[in-house]
Amino acid sequence: MLAIPRTREEALLQMRLVWFTFVISVPLYVFIGETTQFSWLNFPNAGKVFVVFGVLNLLSFAWVLRNRYSPSLRDALTQPDNLVIVKRWMTSWTIAVCNANALLITGLVFRMGGKTLRQTLLFYVVGSILILSLWPRKIWS
Repeated sequence: MLAIPRTREEALLQMRLVWFTFVISVPLYVFIGETTQFSWLNFPNAGKVFVVFGVLNLLSFAWVLRNRYSPSLRDALTQPDNLVIVKRWMTSWTIAVCNANALLITGLVFRMGGKTLRQTLLFYVVGSILILSLWPRKIWS
């Protein structure tokens, strides 16, 4: 568990550390999916269910980005010395990056369920792009 940041620089450093661990997890998810096969997704609509999960996750990511992350980022840009606002920005960012990671995990579960890499590639690619787009930038000068 991360410590509560005392400064905005500490918050940014923690966010970058968390982002780095999520980026490192991407090839690990692919590796785990390729090396372990359980083939437990054998019910008739398994593929459709996971596609629906992926779409719902993307909608959740978009909602968090629009309704939580963007307003907290805007507030943090206008008041970078207010630590409460910086913590809110950090929290909303964490929720967004966890949503992006959930898409990767959906792909991993899909792959471990016996689906092909080609069938799970969209989950991996979209999740990776979302995580890479959330690189925590320094928002103050």
